[in-house]
Amino acid sequence: MLKRLGFTALVGLVTGFAAPSVQAAPGFIYVCEMTGMKRNQGWISPTVALILPGDGTVTVADAVTLHFAKKPVEGKILRDNGNKLIVKWTVKGAQADAGQRFSNFDYRAIVVKKTGRIDMTAQARSIDFRLFSKGKCEKRTK
Repeated sequence: MLKRLGFTALVGLVTGFAAPSVQAAPGFIYVCEMTGMKRNQGWISPTVALILPGDGTVTVADAVTLHFAKKPVEGKILRDNGNKLIVKWTVKGAQADAGQRFSNFDYRAIVVKKTGRIDMTAQARSIDFRLFSKGKCEKRTK
């Protein structure tokens, strides 16, 4: 299910999708390579893109969102200051390989801007169990 998404593929997904207005701040993308993949049971993708077009919104693209939602999903910025970017989003209609369905799978990512470190959690609302992963993000403007 989870395939590595290259930067070119992610930009292709967003072309025309996240065009900022003329008055908006310049946009950018955090491309994050995740580690610790065995512990998250496949619910956190090896590559995650946080797309910030410069208008105060965020869109998330990764293998999980593309598999279940069939397109990048809108997220919500919880904090964006000089130190951290904290984003949350939900993937609806997820299904495990064994057939168990999850109506909502919630994600939260914390990016430390100075170092690029990302900590991510994933949790199905119907289960009291969180999955964790960490990694490194690169901020790209092109």
